[in-house]
Amino acid sequence: MTYQFVDTVRQTEMVGESMPDEAVRINGKWLENEVSGYRTLHVSGRELISTEINTNTIARMNGEIFLNSRIPARVITVRYLLAAKSNFEFRQAFNQLCRLLQPAQVEVVFADEPDKYFIGTKSEIENPEPGSNITTGEFKIYCTDPFKYSTTEKTFAMDSAGTIMVENTGSVPVPIRYEITHNHENGYVGIASEHGAMEFGKREEADGVTYQQMEHLLSISNFVSAPNDTTGKDAMHPTYGCKGTMKTMSYNGRIYLCLDNPGTASGLAYGGLRTLTIPADSNGATGAQNWYLYGHLCFWASQMGQTGEMTVNVVTADNKLIAGMTWYKTDMSGNTGVYEITVGGQASSAVNAGHVLRSWTYQTNHLHSENPWYADWGHVDLKKEGSKITFFYWGQYHTFYIPEIANLVAAKVQVSCKVWAQQPNKRMYCAGFDTLDFYKSNVSKWRDVPNRYWQGSKLEIDGNTGQFLVAGMPKPQDEILGTKWFKAEPGETEVKLYFSSFCSPKPTVVARIREAWL
Repeated sequence: MTYQFVDTVRQTEMVGESMPDEAVRINGKWLENEVSGYRTLHVSGRELISTEINTNTIARMNGEIFLNSRIPARVITVRYLLAAKSNFEFRQAFNQLCRLLQPAQVEVVFADEPDKYFIGTKSEIENPEPGSNITTGEFKIYCTDPFKYSTTEKTFAMDSAGTIMVENTGSVPVPIRYEITHNHENGYVGIASEHGAMEFGKREEADGVTYQQMEHLLSISNFVSAPNDTTGKDAMHPTYGCKGTMKTMSYNGRIYLCLDNPGTASGLAYGGLRTLTIPADSNGATGAQNWYLYGHLCFWASQMGQTGEMTVNVVTADNKLIAGMTWYKTDMSGNTGVYEITVGGQASSAVNAGHVLRSWTYQTNHLHSENPWYADWGHVDLKKEGSKITFFYWGQYHTFYIPEIANLVAAKVQVSCKVWAQQPNKRMYCAGFDTLDFYKSNVSKWRDVPNRYWQGSKLEIDGNTGQFLVAGMPKPQDEILGTKWFKAEPGETEVKLYFSSFCSPKPTVVARIREAWL
C-alpha cells in the first residue's frame, strides 16, 4: 500500500474549511492544531443512547409495571489518522496526543457542533501499529454525564407582571439560576411554575410597629481613613508590637488595607494597628451588646515560606477582648496557614489574651479548594447574640455559647497586620481586608420593619447547587419548609415571582439556563 503524508496542522485555531467536520477540541485545544499529522476520521457515540428501564412483573398480569428509567454513561469513540515524515516525528506527535488526552473531566467539543460540549475523560486509546509512521487508531472518551451542554447560558428577564418565560430548546430538563437585585426592601421571594414552587424569607412582615433593627456603623473606608494606633495594643495579642503603619494596596482588582512599615520589633510578631470607636446608633446610644461583623479578605503567599499575621478584634471600652479572628502563617518553609476564632476569658497561652475556640489549617495558595481567603471567595463573618457567638468558615457556620461574654458591650473594633519576627523581610504578598462592616443589632425603632433583603442586596437561587445566597453568603435557614425546586422542562416554562406586598418597585430579576441535549 502506498501512503501520502498530509500535514494537518492548521495555521489558525478557528475551524477552517479544511478542518474535518468531526474534529475534536479537548480542554480548549483542537487536536488538528496541536498534533502534527493528526486528523479525525470519524466519531461515534454522540447519537441518541439507550434508556435503561426498571420494571416489575406480577403473576398472571400481562406485560410489566414501569418503576423508573435512567440514562447510563456515554462512551464516545474517535477514529483518527496519525502520519509523520519519520519515526521520530511520529513518536513526538503520538506523545503530544497522549498528553492532550490525559486531563480528566474536561470539555469536549466537535467541529460540527461548536456551540455544545460534553464533559468526559479519556478511558482507552488504541496503540499504534508498530514499525510504521502512519497509522489509524481509536481513543474513547467516557462521559459519566451523558448529556451535552450549550457553551453559553440563555438569559430571561422578568416582565412588569412578575413573569419570566423560560424557553428551553434542549431535549432534557435543566436547572435554573435566578439573580435578584432589590430596588426596595423585601422580606419574601416566591417562585412558582406548574412543575414546583420555591419560597424564601417570610411571606409577610408587620409594618409600622416597634421593632429592633440592625444598623451599619463602621465600614472599611473608616478603617482606611483612621490614623495608625501606635500607642495601643492588639487586644488578642498584647505582647506583639504595634508601632508600625498600615496602607492600602491594589491586588487582583481590589483595594486592600494591609501592612506598610512594621515598625519596631517586639514580641513574636509586630506591625500596624488601627482602633476605631464604634459610633453612636440612630438613637444616640453608644456601645453594642449584640452585633454582627462581616468582612472580605485576602491572605495569600506568593512564595513558599512567606509569613505574617492579621487580626480583627471587637473589644470593650476598657480594651478587653470580646471576640476576634486571627489569620497567621508561621510556616517558614511551606505554605500552611492557620485561622483561629477567639473569645475573651481565660487566656489560651502567654501570647493570647483570649480563649481559642477553634482553629483550622489551610494552604495559603491561589486554589479555591485549598485556600478560603483568596480572590472572590474570601468571605468571613462573626455574630454575637448575648452569650451565643457564631463564626463563618469555608461555607459553614460554627456556634458557641460563652456565658462570660453575654453582657460585654462592644465599644471598639481593631484591625492589625503584622510580620513574623523571625523573618520580617519575607512577609505575605497580600494580607489585608477590602471589606469590613460592623453592624449593631437590636436598635429599637418605630418605623417600617427592616427586611432581611435590603435595598441593593443581591440574591442568587442556584438550581445547579440547590443553594440560596444573600450577598454571596449561604442562607439555607431562609428556605421555607415545603419548597420544591424545579427545572426548566424542554419547551416553554412560565415562572411567576412573588415578593412582599410593600416591595415596590419590584426587584430586577433574571433567570439563566444552560441548555442540554442527549
